Amino acid sequence: MRWVETTTTVRFNEVDQWGITWYGHYFAWFELARMKVLEQFSLLPEDFTRLGFIAPVVSAQCEFKKPARTNDTIRIRAHLLKPQTASLTFRFEILLQNDGSLIAQGQTVQVLQRLDGTMIYKLSGTLEERVESMIQYFWPDS
Repeated sequence: MRWVETTTTVRFNEVDQWGITWYGHYFAWFELARMKVLEQFSLLPEDFTRLGFIAPVVSAQCEFKKPARTNDTIRIRAHLLKPQTASLTFRFEILLQNDGSLIAQGQTVQVLQRLDGTMIYKLSGTLEERVESMIQYFWPDS
């Protein structure tokens, strides 16, 4: 399985009074990895907008396996699941850099819409080319 990875260090302001990362920050870390993927394929939010589309997140979930603590270096990995519709589903893993242990895993689902919020069901043009390029990166045998 092919992943795109990035790293960050848990900052003091990201932990709670028990010294463990507050749960909401895991979604921000998922976003770091997702933006790294989208940047590779010129599909950042401003690129979607220039092409006449938006891609709002409609579902997000996270399973917490073990806590991350201040000054931990973490590795965030993103993988695109093979789309069945005009949507983007990313799977994420957050690992401790020093031993590779799994801290959290989750996924987000984005639906593709025109700027006015109208759902699209079939991709076309430049958007289709860029999304197809991303699919081929993660699924080279398809």
